Amino acid sequence: MELFIPWHQDETVGLAISGGVDSMVLYHLLHTRYLDRQEKLVLFHVNHGQREASLYEAEYIRDMAMRDGHQFEMITLDIPGSSFNQEVARAERYRFFDRMMKKHGAGILATAHHLDDQYETVLHSLLSGRHLPGAMGIPDVRQSGSYEIVRPMIGISRRTIEAYCAEHAITFFEDETNSASDYTRNYIRHHIIPPIKASNHLDAKHLLQIKEDMGAIDAMLSEMAEDFLRGQERDLDRARFNGQRAILKFYILVKWLKQHDATLRRRHAEEIIGIAASDISNASFDIGDVRLVIAYDRMTVTSGEVPKEDTLAIDRDGRYMFNGYRITAALHPDYYPLTVRTRQTGDRMHVPGTGTKKLSRIFIDKKVPADDREEMPVILDQDDQIIALGEIYNIMDDKEKDSRLLIEKEFTDEPKK
Repeated sequence: MELFIPWHQDETVGLAISGGVDSMVLYHLLHTRYLDRQEKLVLFHVNHGQREASLYEAEYIRDMAMRDGHQFEMITLDIPGSSFNQEVARAERYRFFDRMMKKHGAGILATAHHLDDQYETVLHSLLSGRHLPGAMGIPDVRQSGSYEIVRPMIGISRRTIEAYCAEHAITFFEDETNSASDYTRNYIRHHIIPPIKASNHLDAKHLLQIKEDMGAIDAMLSEMAEDFLRGQERDLDRARFNGQRAILKFYILVKWLKQHDATLRRRHAEEIIGIAASDISNASFDIGDVRLVIAYDRMTVTSGEVPKEDTLAIDRDGRYMFNGYRITAALHPDYYPLTVRTRQTGDRMHVPGTGTKKLSRIFIDKKVPADDREEMPVILDQDDQIIALGEIYNIMDDKEKDSRLLIEKEFTDEPKK
């Protein structure tokens, strides 16, 4: 079985070894057939602390490393079962790997990802909507700070790995959670991949072509987005932006905000694209430490400390955004201008059927969270009288039927974690 070995013979190689069949076979090959392809081999084991058997497995791997003359490093993660998930565990693993790679001066971290992992990753990206932007699938080699992550078995199928394991009587440990269908990847592994492999008309290898094609598309869209943004650091023409194809607008937003050290998720980008293409005159979105502002015909990014919007002027019919609230104004011209702002000390408004009431009292009665009180739009007429308070009260509801002032909270500034 031929491994992909792109490193030099004088490298110190760290091996991420779980004890499963894949990593134990990779260890066997690196310790035997490819022993002369590295100066030193160090085993890194992460005990997730979720199974009783994991203690015995860790001891076995440690004893194996000592017997074979290799250094061994281990960590037991302290993640309560109720808080445990794959994303948290992965982050903890790579923090441990970072420390150990630095400690041992290793330039290569070898992991046991194989061809079937590649298939699963491509399918997962496609079926979860994460196929763009960025390269698709698992790269053969990836730079991670001061070292490279290398997948020596990325071109080898799991069936070949299991056959090698049986031929050489290699001890390995099966994590029973790998046979469960609780996680999305396991569902793909056990319920989607097998029928594809069993079909005479389907070939999982075509997923590798999809990976390559999507990589080329990603590179092309990245170049097009860079061309669009050239010379436009903080200010974009809204009409020109709207004239691009939807997928290119997504790339433009991602690259534009990345220039300002802000990360934009696709769900959030699609909301911004939708607002930019609508008849909403003004809107703003807080993304990390920057604010993206849409104001009439321009789109602007401001950096630094981002305060919440505290005032907005409405001088004509239209749709506006204010701190995540959509405001639709369709009023008689005599009603303009209106002022939208956040609350101020001593604010009072007329509540139909009740009389005048302090906003602070309204917030308490309506059990409005403290953060929401600081962002909710307070709308004043020409005489500086409060006529609407967020979605709570709106005395314009009783005005002429052909006039309306609609306030809706339908945009959340922060992307989902």
